Amino acid sequence: MRRIQLAVLVLGLLSATAAFAAKPDETLLSIQITNGTADLYSSRGPGYIGAYDHSENGLGIQFWKLMSADYAFTASVGIGGFSETDAPGPGAPPGSTDFVYSQSSWNLRVGGDRAVKVGTKAILYFGPGVEFWSGTAKTEGGPGGAPEVESESVGRVSLSGRIGGVMILNDKFGLNFEAGRYIGRASAEDDGAEAHWWPSGFQAAGGLVIRL
Repeated sequence: MRRIQLAVLVLGLLSATAAFAAKPDETLLSIQITNGTADLYSSRGPGYIGAYDHSENGLGIQFWKLMSADYAFTASVGIGGFSETDAPGPGAPPGSTDFVYSQSSWNLRVGGDRAVKVGTKAILYFGPGVEFWSGTAKTEGGPGGAPEVESESVGRVSLSGRIGGVMILNDKFGLNFEAGRYIGRASAEDDGAEAHWWPSGFQAAGGLVIRL
């Protein structure tokens, strides 16, 4: 089943390009707000760790180098994060403090994109990519005022695909939005305990596209 999923991903999943430039060798840059899935771990009891996933938001920069009028090499880098604060109620044990959960990550992706012009003011774009992601989680406080605990880094290598569009504003600027999925392998190690799993999740991004 995993082999079938990977084959379908390679053949059919889509990724974004902002290829509204008409000539090869042009360079495009997009500054984006991103949304994705963090793959992390927590304790499963003495001597064990286990996987969980959580949503994350972030910022990213995407770069395209046009190899032809409808094909581009693309690379992106970004950061992500999430935070939550839970205040204790009247029934909390003495000495309890706010429970604070946070996570942070960074990612790097490379791929190739195709583009199809729709009318004179829009572009549909798609293509596959390979992504490396790394993230950590941290907790502090809670019942009895627990000390800060931070996880080791989780590494994830995945195949990803997105489909999206560009709304052309003028010869210099555009706006784009993209959405897709990833499937890959994640691993973590903490104090000798190890976890390995095959996660999948949702990704989306949108922002300003600039022709350099």
